[in-house]
Amino acid sequence: MSPAEPLLILTDDDLLAERWQALGRSPVRARRVDDLGTWRAAGHRLVLVDLDPRRPDAPLWQHPAWQHNVADLSILAASAQPDDDEGLAVLNAGASGYCHTHAPTATLRQALDVIAGGELWVGRALLSRLLRLVDTRLPRVGLAHWSTQLTEREREVAQLAAIGDSNLTIADALGITERTVKAHLKAVFEKLQVADRLQLALRVHGVR
Repeated sequence: MSPAEPLLILTDDDLLAERWQALGRSPVRARRVDDLGTWRAAGHRLVLVDLDPRRPDAPLWQHPAWQHNVADLSILAASAQPDDDEGLAVLNAGASGYCHTHAPTATLRQALDVIAGGELWVGRALLSRLLRLVDTRLPRVGLAHWSTQLTEREREVAQLAAIGDSNLTIADALGITERTVKAHLKAVFEKLQVADRLQLALRVHGVR
């Protein structure tokens, strides 16, 4: 993503809009969900949305303009009171990321870079929940389909990470240190050419 790629900021909060405009990327302010269609038609993709709970209407992601345009947009949804259920709902509706409305500017910039690159941005707790959903809803493929390049210990770490276990949980389960877990995961990501745990989970289940 070019640093000059424009950003659509969708919020009714003037102070929040002013803060988010400091993110750069030629920010454009919008208040109406319908403006997503105009943004998409102009050939732009990057959107930062305030999921303001004070809105009297239905959740933004149920709005027809969201549903009609989201496939062509990279949307980072932000909530002042984030919770896993809302996060799952908005991701299921096509958003590429979910974060706290008042996350540090550096974090928001990083999140925007990640979703613009086609990846997913979510917190650790929500990611673990997503991984467990993947594990319960998709059949696992045989080890030969994804693990031939890995050592036995790397396979063990990969399988536990793919179901949402934290580094500490994996370390306790395998009798190794968290530092060793991180080293194994780095090797796994490089060998399988995946960028994060969600991609790893999909690879373990034969989706990609």
